[in-house]
Amino acid sequence: MKAYFLTILIGLFYGHDLLAQLYATENGKAKFEATMPFNSYDGSSDQLQGMINLETNVVEFSLPVKSIKTGIDKRDNDMYELLNVEQNPNVLFKGSLIDNYKKENRKQIVKVKGDFTLAGVTRQVTITGSLEPVKNGLKLIADWSLRITDYNVERPSILFVKVDDKHDLSISVLLK
Repeated sequence: MKAYFLTILIGLFYGHDLLAQLYATENGKAKFEATMPFNSYDGSSDQLQGMINLETNVVEFSLPVKSIKTGIDKRDNDMYELLNVEQNPNVLFKGSLIDNYKKENRKQIVKVKGDFTLAGVTRQVTITGSLEPVKNGLKLIADWSLRITDYNVERPSILFVKVDDKHDLSISVLLK
């Protein structure tokens, strides 16, 4: 009987430790900024979903394209059309932490490498960000740039002036 109780106790202890290695969110923030001569605009969403598993180093995020808003409905609809949202409703990232994260109650720079999918086109990327232990979990912040033409997305234009190919992206997420 003692052995049975001890086995259950050990299972509960180690099971909790494994669960503590998985952090997830359903309402992270994502933002992009696009520039063009004499103008710039941005879009944002608070519907970034994803997780980091510190046991396996797996990192996955998904963002519904239609959750991205620029503040101008026509521009949003044009963006959805360019990104072919009916066939590709989500922007996706699936990859892994390159370096092991050590939860030492301090902010650490981390790199992830994986597949970033935009408008149905997938490219391998490496993204640098930071992970910081906070009271309720982990705070993830990352910034990077991409060229939309690398994802077969046509550069939008206003009065024959095209938006720059390079777009800056950022995420800010509380993972619990």
